[in-house]
Amino acid sequence: MAEISLRKRRGIAEPRWGWSGVAPLTAAQLSASDLDLGILLPGHHSASAEIVSALGDLGGRYHRYLHQDEFGPPRAERMAALRSLRDQLDLLLSRLNGLPAYLRVQLSKQLACTHRPVEGDTDIFDAHCNDEEAVQQVGEAAADGARLLRAPATTRDAELLADLRDSAERTVELLSALDTTTAGAVAIDAELPRLELAEIDEDDLIGFVVASARIERLRNRVEQTLASLEHQGGPERLKSLRWLVRELCDLYHRETGQPVTSSAVAKNHYTSRPQSPAGRFVLAAVNALQPTDPWAQEPDHKVARRRDRILHDGTVERAVHLAMREYVAAHSSSTSRRGRWERAKKRVE
Repeated sequence: MAEISLRKRRGIAEPRWGWSGVAPLTAAQLSASDLDLGILLPGHHSASAEIVSALGDLGGRYHRYLHQDEFGPPRAERMAALRSLRDQLDLLLSRLNGLPAYLRVQLSKQLACTHRPVEGDTDIFDAHCNDEEAVQQVGEAAADGARLLRAPATTRDAELLADLRDSAERTVELLSALDTTTAGAVAIDAELPRLELAEIDEDDLIGFVVASARIERLRNRVEQTLASLEHQGGPERLKSLRWLVRELCDLYHRETGQPVTSSAVAKNHYTSRPQSPAGRFVLAAVNALQPTDPWAQEPDHKVARRRDRILHDGTVERAVHLAMREYVAAHSSSTSRRGRWERAKKRVE
């Protein structure tokens, strides 16, 4: 029963084919009156106009990242797309490996003229492009092979090559339609293993072997990306907001010369709201740089309601505080900590 329930739950989401995370980089509209820099950034080094301009640039990048991440396809839609692509790659490999020996040789001769040298797979992105190109090359070779069939070729031979061509063309379509966030994860984030080339008895099969190995590697990287998404439990993290908080912390330290500290305690009570001088600046800037409602309601931004919940139930305050804690922990000097410990030991001694 649990397996049936799991299958049904996984089948709900539909891939968001063709979605693009590409978005224009437009500075956020901000004025000096939106933030009291005299209070929030005491003794800042740069002119107020320069700081406002820098904040506007950060806001523009933040909006673009929101479009790519929080407002892009959610994890369920991305996993649905990867499962469809993985199944299609399995079908392609099955039909490729199911060819009889004489058709493999014929196909290999077509592929030998186009396949990229294995030694060229030094860059992870170039190697990924080569693997994707192998799918298209197999489709083209199968189409050419079907046209070149001669007697005593059978109808079955033509059907095998036609099925292989159709599978390759469908795989190319899915690769092209994969949303850009997921496509980028497969191309850049997934590990790139070496090509596993099968042993061959004759050089005539080298084109076939290399193409098969490339498609198999592409299939494994799709599976790897899918497994990574499946293991991410709980709500999706606010990656764009955490990036913005880090940038604002850097700006605060750069402009004031003061260390960034994180505290959510006011009058001896935990508030979940940033209370340190740096925290008050970062929270004010985050609120000022939120995109406008018309932007959030654009057709591409299907999950705009999630942003509304974040802004109206206090989640943004907690998220900013937690992101600042991460920042402070990452920028704390281990040397200074050891120094305080050593000084404490000396006082005890």
